[in-house]
Amino acid sequence: MTDTPRSLIGRISVMTALTFLIQSSDTSLLYLSLPTIAQSLHAPLRAMDGVALSYLAAVVLATPFTPWLMTRYGERVVYQGALCLFMLAALGCARANSLPELCLWRLVQGSGGALMLAAARVLLLKTVPDDQQARQLNRVTAIGLLGTLLGPALGGISLAFMPWRGLFLLPLPLCLLCLPLSRAFITPTVTCTQRFDTGGYLLAAPVLLLCLGVSTPVGRSLLSPLGLAPVGVLMAGLIAILAWRRVKQPDSGLFDASLLARPDFRISLAGQALVRICLSSTPLLLSMQLQTPQHHAASATAASLALLSFASGALSVRLFLNQALERLGYRRLLTHGCLLGALLLAVMSASGIDQPSWSVTGLAFGLGLTSSAIYCCLNTLAFSALNDDSYGAGNSLLTLVQLLSMMLGIAISFAFLTHCVSWPEQAVERFGALFRLMGCGLLVSAALFSRLGKAQGIRRQAAGRR
Repeated sequence: MTDTPRSLIGRISVMTALTFLIQSSDTSLLYLSLPTIAQSLHAPLRAMDGVALSYLAAVVLATPFTPWLMTRYGERVVYQGALCLFMLAALGCARANSLPELCLWRLVQGSGGALMLAAARVLLLKTVPDDQQARQLNRVTAIGLLGTLLGPALGGISLAFMPWRGLFLLPLPLCLLCLPLSRAFITPTVTCTQRFDTGGYLLAAPVLLLCLGVSTPVGRSLLSPLGLAPVGVLMAGLIAILAWRRVKQPDSGLFDASLLARPDFRISLAGQALVRICLSSTPLLLSMQLQTPQHHAASATAASLALLSFASGALSVRLFLNQALERLGYRRLLTHGCLLGALLLAVMSASGIDQPSWSVTGLAFGLGLTSSAIYCCLNTLAFSALNDDSYGAGNSLLTLVQLLSMMLGIAISFAFLTHCVSWPEQAVERFGALFRLMGCGLLVSAALFSRLGKAQGIRRQAAGRR
């Protein structure tokens, strides 16, 4: 890996960054255009949740496939196939004439997006030397955050000059740019591997879909005829069967259980779950709190400014995160980051929105900066414990934990917001209580990260520098 030419590293980094940009801009463009699409397809706006749900369902279902596909057919073949699938689905979305048809194409597009991102990230990790992995991962994810910032602005301008169908075509030039890059600079690799655990997948897929269903409003509406108790019994039964298969056949399973024996990866995985449950809904809660009807000074403009500040903080942290990692290491940076995040949430819960707008904007900036720094450190910590043979399996497991944790965090917030509707006179106090609860979760995360050794997570980078 250390003999890889710099030109190849640069081109693979550009391709990976463009892949992240394609994914983030496509999502932000779609969310902006949902009201227009609902009006054009003569569908209620609430039913448009199915468009987002279908994409998430595809990501959940495709993620367990990624390590097997990459080891069986090679990263280049998987990346190119996923890219072509993504472009085909974009064309299908642009031609959709009904909501079910649009959801079907988004299901296809989600599958392509999940495989595309996984293959690009694994290719980058295999190409970049160990001591440069954190720096390169920060750069490509910063491009993804830039797409999240630019997507709404670009979508608003585009909707003024073209139909909503054209928004699905905007990422296609970037896709066409990535395709020749992958052909020219990715060496095709094929590795023999054992058969895919089809039985385990057929048991795990319904569990993952049920988790997605119970954590989203549209999913709960679809599952409501079944009832919560039968769904819970079904999930418990499937999980029990999966555990029994694992005991009887230790080599079976969609994910490599030996990854959990690595302390860095295990702590990162647990930290991902805790932190994302606590912080994934922060932008949503900020927006809702700032528009609480009891406070007439707050407005949608103030909420938009706070969200922009949150995103700016998340992007700006990438400017100095590498230097902070080199000086402080993973243990101190993660521990102090969680403590700082808990402090900011406590200040937000204590003062609410009865403070100047500049103060709320500053708190939002700090929360965005803190959450982005923690996420990035956890990602690089996890990958520092892996090697070329385990990047694919580790990335797949990490992605699934991230997705499920984010959905759980947002589901808890939506349940809380729904409860607040019944008690409008106590809405502000209840927001404060939830912020304090999230802060307590970060304190638990800080205690977990304090178990990291001083050298954990930076051993391979240091070895690479030597």
